[in-house]
Amino acid sequence: MNIHYKNYPTDYIDALQAQGKRHKARCFWEYYNDVQNQEVNSIGFYANSWGMEKPMSKGTVHKWVIEFRDEIQKFYDAHSLVNQQHYSSVKKQSERQVNGNRTNKQPQTPTAPHFEKTEETASERQVNKALNIYDTNNARVSTHAMFQSFYFLYRQFNKYAGNKNSAYESYKCVDDVSLKSLDVAAILYLGDGSIEKPVGAKRFIDDKIYLNYIDMKISVKIDDVWIYGVYDADNEVFTDDDNKQYRLTAVRFAEKWKANEINFLKDVA
Repeated sequence: MNIHYKNYPTDYIDALQAQGKRHKARCFWEYYNDVQNQEVNSIGFYANSWGMEKPMSKGTVHKWVIEFRDEIQKFYDAHSLVNQQHYSSVKKQSERQVNGNRTNKQPQTPTAPHFEKTEETASERQVNKALNIYDTNNARVSTHAMFQSFYFLYRQFNKYAGNKNSAYESYKCVDDVSLKSLDVAAILYLGDGSIEKPVGAKRFIDDKIYLNYIDMKISVKIDDVWIYGVYDADNEVFTDDDNKQYRLTAVRFAEKWKANEINFLKDVA
């Protein structure tokens, strides 16, 4: 009888399958199982194992292993933060009882979670992948989706990021802009040449520095031509000066920014 079970990052696997990348999903299953069993194999081993009719390119395997590593780290980090968040809720609940905020005559009701966990189908998870995961009020965001979005922002800060847990606590409390806008604002802030030394992720949020980078004028390189206009992060649409609109997801925005195909045009105070 099998009595040993493992917890897998099924959201990532479902997303790969929804994209038609079922082979890559199976390769991830194998790699994650090796991690769980502490079975170390070489890039060459995976190239042979993951190849179909012939060994896979080692360059591709190396990229996949890096991606798998990052997805596994996000999976572990999310569980760690959920664990800490639950502990904090239990501690606060206990303190309220000790302080007499609840009498014996009052029925005990469970503390509402900070975010409601919503059940998603595999296709919905694919649609919600990356940053398309919340409504305009940042409501009904699953803990996993919230952390996926936060992780996107946190990675942009790189060496300036600061403490992850404290930054995440601040991130969860943002209610004046959408999280999409917040993430894109971080990209623009970190690429602003007038900033000599960027602040960490927590201060960027707590001091509302992001408000200086909402709906800013930018230029985007499209088919080797620079187009000028405004980016709407909420709707993920770039509108040029002739009122022509282009679909530009926040993830694609980050990619083009790193490729020097987006310029931030408006100076901020």
